[in-house]
Amino acid sequence: MTEMLNTIVRMWQLQLAILVNKLIFYTLRLPVIGGMVPEQAYGAVRAKRRAGGIAIILILLGGLAESLLYFGVLLALPIALWADDWTAEERQALFIHMYFCMSVVLAGVSSAKVLESSKMKYTAVRLMRIAPTRYMRAVLANRYVTFLVYQGIAMMVIAGSLGISVGQTLMLVGAVTLWRVLCELLHLQLFRNSQIILVKKTGLISLVMLITLAAAYLPLTGLDIPLFGAAVLSQPLLLAVLLLSGMTAGYVLLQRTNYTDAVRAVTSYDDPLLNMERLMMEIQHKSAQVQADHTSDSNGPLPVAGKRGYAYLHSVFVKRHKGLVTTPFHKRLVIISVIGVLLALSALIFADHLNVTQLERYVACIILAMFQLTMGNQLCRMLFHHCDLPLLRYSFYRRDAVQHFRLRLRWLLGRNMLIGAGLAAVLSVFILNITDGKFHSILLPVWLLTLALSVFFSVYHLLLYYLLQPYTSDMTTGNPWFTLLNSLGSIGFLIAFLLRPDPWSLAVTIALLAVIYFISAFPLIARHGAGRFSLK
Repeated sequence: MTEMLNTIVRMWQLQLAILVNKLIFYTLRLPVIGGMVPEQAYGAVRAKRRAGGIAIILILLGGLAESLLYFGVLLALPIALWADDWTAEERQALFIHMYFCMSVVLAGVSSAKVLESSKMKYTAVRLMRIAPTRYMRAVLANRYVTFLVYQGIAMMVIAGSLGISVGQTLMLVGAVTLWRVLCELLHLQLFRNSQIILVKKTGLISLVMLITLAAAYLPLTGLDIPLFGAAVLSQPLLLAVLLLSGMTAGYVLLQRTNYTDAVRAVTSYDDPLLNMERLMMEIQHKSAQVQADHTSDSNGPLPVAGKRGYAYLHSVFVKRHKGLVTTPFHKRLVIISVIGVLLALSALIFADHLNVTQLERYVACIILAMFQLTMGNQLCRMLFHHCDLPLLRYSFYRRDAVQHFRLRLRWLLGRNMLIGAGLAAVLSVFILNITDGKFHSILLPVWLLTLALSVFFSVYHLLLYYLLQPYTSDMTTGNPWFTLLNSLGSIGFLIAFLLRPDPWSLAVTIALLAVIYFISAFPLIARHGAGRFSLK
């Protein structure tokens, strides 16, 4: 026990050292506060220890906030928005059903600390030479004790409003925690018997995620789907079996298991998730392969003929990386086509349960869909790695930021407008199927909202790239300001759901924001681009 506690303390110290150094690094780059912090702050051991106390509080609050967001946003919020006319018993059963689908089924398949690849595990085992078995026992104990505490507090706070008692909360969270411990053992046995690391099977995990999320959220649509999760978690005998099995698994994992083979398998230096240089080499190789596949293009008419300066550079970039640039665009069109087919089928199958008035509640989903479908984020990564990385060393290139920003925005805007038009078209077909081919007034705000979001997200991603430039030469993104601002799309989606504006109000608001954003982008780049669009 003492050895395990010492290892947990050492892990916390390592996490704190990394966190404090990150805070110093990014505080130094803040406009006003950065000038007040000296470069010698990295060597101020006493001050860093005091900052470590703050970091501990931040880590603890972060863990609790994560659980509160999970219960609040993923479980309670959809029930409050779309099941407000259900009885209290039905809402409670739906909450437990959704908790079962996501925390028991989905998390049980997709999550296993034992076989997870992480830089912390690599650092501790490969670089600090901590024994794998000692390290994993400490990780598992730390993980599931904090999991139990965070989830217990969060569920008491959130589920109390649904009438779930404290005793019921403790029983549910305790059973799910021990189920997750049992899943750790099952994942480990699967690996030892078949050398399969289930959490790395992306295709299978994606399929399970799709099925479980559909099972969790489809009852909200009014379809007659049984709440089997609530039925399962209300069986006392089953809960007792889960508790006993989990405790037995915990004893085996903490006292009788050697983790050397499992940890060695997921902390290989060749693992692309741990070795960014290798990952970038593989990307470079694929890029080179794509270029080789398109060499025939260079024999045809030059698309860059007659162009000069940055227009010539942009045309050369698009031509040389045609595969990298067009493949994501085509993938998004395929995704939109699949969405269209699924919507059309659902309109045929559930015609008696769907009406346009009901669909108005879900118009805000278009924000989330466009945030994921638009190409800005991916294009910025490609631009940095294949074009801007060497050029950012030159002051003239940074000084002319507004010129290449204009060219790229025009190109990106064209692709995103096509994506937006495609999504609006499949949504229109879905609505027309429901209304038996009759025109409905919701079609106009849907088109306006989708096209306005195309403009908004085109400017949004490219402007963040030019003003914050978050990428390092090894393509890591460690700028917390960029991460925070880049998540505003999801936050806007949540706000739209909370406010529940009618489709026209939402569309006009987004259109106005898009126009303001578009107009203000060029002066911002002209004023700050030279200083901020630089190599980190």
